[in-house]
Amino acid sequence: MRFPDRLSRPDPSAGEFDNAPTDYLHFHDYFRILYRRRWVIAGIMVLGLSCGALYIWITVPVYEARATLQLDMDLNVLGIDRPLTPLDQRDWMREFLPTQLGILESRELARVARDLLQDANGSGARSREVGGPSRDSALGQPEAGVAEPPLPYVPTVNEIVAGRAVSTVRDSRLVNIAFRSTEPALTSQVANALARAYLLQNLEFKTKATAEAADWLMKQVEEQRRLVENSEAALQQYRTEHGADALMANKSGVEQQNIVVQKLAELQAAETAARTQTIEKAAAYGQVVSALGTQAPLDTVPAIASNLNIQRLKGELSTLQRQLAQSSKELGERHPDIIKLQGAVQNGERNLQAELSNAARAIQGDFEAARVRERQLSAALQRQKAEVQALNGKAVLYTTLEREATTNREVLDTLLQRWREAELAQQLQTTNVRVLDWAEAPMSPVLPRENRTMLMAFAGSGMFALAFTFLLELFNTRLRSPEEVVQHLRIPVIGVVPQVKAKGGRTSLLLSNGTPAQYAELFQVVRTNLLLAPELAVGRTLLVTSAEPAEGKTVSAANIAMLLARLNQRVVLIDADLRNPQLHEVFGEEQAPGLADVLTGKTTSGVFRRTKLPGLWLMPAGSAVGNPSDLLGSVRFNELLQDVRNRFDWIVLDSSPVLAVTDPCLIARSVSGVLLVVDCGRTAREAAVAAVERLESVQATLVGAMLNRVVLKGPSSSYRPYYHRDYKVDYPHQEDSFRPAELPPARLNDRSPGAAASVEG
Repeated sequence: MRFPDRLSRPDPSAGEFDNAPTDYLHFHDYFRILYRRRWVIAGIMVLGLSCGALYIWITVPVYEARATLQLDMDLNVLGIDRPLTPLDQRDWMREFLPTQLGILESRELARVARDLLQDANGSGARSREVGGPSRDSALGQPEAGVAEPPLPYVPTVNEIVAGRAVSTVRDSRLVNIAFRSTEPALTSQVANALARAYLLQNLEFKTKATAEAADWLMKQVEEQRRLVENSEAALQQYRTEHGADALMANKSGVEQQNIVVQKLAELQAAETAARTQTIEKAAAYGQVVSALGTQAPLDTVPAIASNLNIQRLKGELSTLQRQLAQSSKELGERHPDIIKLQGAVQNGERNLQAELSNAARAIQGDFEAARVRERQLSAALQRQKAEVQALNGKAVLYTTLEREATTNREVLDTLLQRWREAELAQQLQTTNVRVLDWAEAPMSPVLPRENRTMLMAFAGSGMFALAFTFLLELFNTRLRSPEEVVQHLRIPVIGVVPQVKAKGGRTSLLLSNGTPAQYAELFQVVRTNLLLAPELAVGRTLLVTSAEPAEGKTVSAANIAMLLARLNQRVVLIDADLRNPQLHEVFGEEQAPGLADVLTGKTTSGVFRRTKLPGLWLMPAGSAVGNPSDLLGSVRFNELLQDVRNRFDWIVLDSSPVLAVTDPCLIARSVSGVLLVVDCGRTAREAAVAAVERLESVQATLVGAMLNRVVLKGPSSSYRPYYHRDYKVDYPHQEDSFRPAELPPARLNDRSPGAAASVEG
């Protein structure tokens, strides 16, 4: 039987079953792992909780008091125009707030707080009202009210620094100053002392900085006033000496220089328009001259042709000419109407020629007038340019002097405003820091946090227990359940056999009167599955082996053979483990003669031993030989199996472990099926997989695996499909119910006379 590749999942298109085992764990597998390791998990969690309780017991209670400060931008109490832009806000959060936090965490502030505590402790207990700051809170003085208890001792600067903690409130300008100590009365007073020290330090710094700024601004105002006077005197002197009155503004506030420049711009525009008009008139006049020179009709000139009066005259003349042509066909040349029409046509032609001449003279007149106007505007423009250039020469230095005077006046005004603001701020002692909440003596310690510590101990020990459990499972490659056998070996499990305590050696594991009922029942499940196995329907030759030694294959082979014999079947049990034979010890028989003696030709009789159970015969391993593999792989061994198959209903062979020697692989080619015994919790996954691969490499037919020495205590769901622990059964010894069976005679198709003789013996 071939099975799917152990490294690939079943292919539904190839007809493989959908619920085939996989190399990953299902959800219920994790619960089974946790249940199996439940005592390890419980022990780790108990140890973790004990450590948490011990930590709480040995930890000295620590108390914490906290004062809350509000840090703002500089207060604009005087209404000074200093708008707060978004950039200022970002700068405040990036620079000012971290700077203040650094001041709060400095040793200098701790030293000032210690001095305040010494003063308070030496002058008697201060008193204040608990719950809020007073009017003098900006100066760091609590309001009178409830008396503070005296300090147990004045802490050192190092103690204050070690117990102090500064933190900010998220998305706000609030800062908490906390102090921790084993003395609850000390915590609140130290925290309040730190807050007062910061307020006093901040106020002192602002007062000193404001006074220095006011003095500096006063000096700058005096110096700037002298600069303003000098710059205005220089401006007036230049205006007088150079006659630069045109550079001053008129009564409407418009500078005269702007009017001159505006007039220049107007002349430039007019001169440009006149030049353009002259060019247009010259083009029209050139067309008239060209027409006169070539004696072409004047009405071919576009400017003349577009004249409405000429177009009207041409229309009237055309109408008279048509009337004359039409009347000439009907009337004679002497007819009065014809003569009248001819006179009208001649008159129309004279009028048209006169109008064309007038139009040509008008175009010539327009051209000459446009040229004269262009010359006049060009002359006026040149005069205006000269005037502007002269004015600009005076305006260069004048503008410089005026700008300097204006700038000096603006600087003076700004300095005067800042000096007044500094003077007012110096008189008004304000600070941008205030105490939002004074610290109060704590009623309960913050450390140790019993609930949190026990919760962390519980969670930590639980997580460590889970990690440790799954780590054990990761490194534990032993096969412990039928699901793991199917998952990794890709062969079915035909049954599980429980672990029993042996009282009298190996023979106590054989099915007998002293065998536990559950042990016998589960072996009968194995027998039933073997009877129903399609691989054993023909030949009924079963090889029982294991991956490694001491996995219980010998006892399993013996019990399977006994159970098959109890079904009134002729069963022979062959000890094919020629290297370490044990079946003769299980049944209390001699080792020789046996299988090895028959294969070497030493004997042909006495190799079959009738056991105490009717229907069951035993073929021991026989004498020790030096070449077991050669004997088991020989043609003689195959002929022996064929002869025995003709005489018995079932053949059960016990062989060496698969990974130890090659004997099982040689035997597997000659049997109907192979049963692999897996020791539960002992057989390594890699070893079992290697054993299956070796058997499959020789095209052995694997009936399945039997999980041996299973511990059935506890509600493990892994073995429920194979037994029910609550069902009480009793299996009395039924050896007497079988009639004694004689050695079966030789059947047809006996190919080896020597083999037949050995059976008869």
